[in-house]
Amino acid sequence: MKKKKMTKGTKRTILIYLLILVVFYIVIYVVPQVSDVFLDTYIAEYGTLEVKEETTCLFVRDEKVFTAGYSGKVKKLAEEGELIKKGASVVEVGSHGITAERKGIVSYYSDGLEATYTIGSLDTLTVDVLNKIEDGEDTQVRELSNGSIESGNPVFKISDNQKWYLVFWLKEESAEKYVTGNNVTVDFLDGDEEEEGTRIRAHVESVTKQEDLTRVILSCNLYYEDFAKYRVKECSIISSSSTGILLQTSSIVEEGGQKGVYVVDKIGNYNFTPVRILGSDGETTVVEKNYFYDADGYPVYTVESYNEILKQNTEKE
Repeated sequence: MKKKKMTKGTKRTILIYLLILVVFYIVIYVVPQVSDVFLDTYIAEYGTLEVKEETTCLFVRDEKVFTAGYSGKVKKLAEEGELIKKGASVVEVGSHGITAERKGIVSYYSDGLEATYTIGSLDTLTVDVLNKIEDGEDTQVRELSNGSIESGNPVFKISDNQKWYLVFWLKEESAEKYVTGNNVTVDFLDGDEEEEGTRIRAHVESVTKQEDLTRVILSCNLYYEDFAKYRVKECSIISSSSTGILLQTSSIVEEGGQKGVYVVDKIGNYNFTPVRILGSDGETTVVEKNYFYDADGYPVYTVESYNEILKQNTEKE
């Protein structure tokens, strides 16, 4: 039987068909893989996020400076920062002892402002007070009871640690994190740069707008060794601390009213995964790990440690 030869038209049709198949293959399989090269991702990690501001704090205390009734050489009977009872001996001047007329923390440092910045003055404080102290215009802390002393000069002071205050000023956007009645953590930055300093819990007493700044007043009844020594000190105020999965804030998108991120699965697909936000400092956001419960009490599976997350706010179909 004689074979029929394909016409030029048939060959052209087959060639076009094959070209169409190649184009479809490239569009479906090659283009997505090439485009994925340009989509940045990162690995989600478990950790703790602290939202904080570093600022200068003003100490306000109920305190009293005691003067020497005699002249002579000073002998300290109580240690700096020691809590003593009313009537306890604090120093000897010559052969004469001086006792504490009140319970509190002993300090041999004074800045001369003990009667100026009192608890009663809290509501009148403005940032100008802090600026003057920092510039050294008002006064500087000086050591008392160093060697000999003249009668009538300050010899020590006693500060009440039952309730004392820290006052600081922030820009309005930073102060929004502070709510009257909430608790915060204060880090006094006493340690090395690589370490945190002494930390205490404090209570937000008030948040007051003052022109272009906001004044925040914290109260505390915990012991801090140097609280009676300084008038101002650099502090880190931690308004919140949350533990969970740490995400780049820019990778969080919203889909159908639910916030989430795109997680890369084992075969390279990008799947929208809901998240529940616990806290954020702007650049980094911490969310619940593994699962959380929705408003109806049903578990919602969410991101896990080591998930690969799409970095940009680019939706992947």
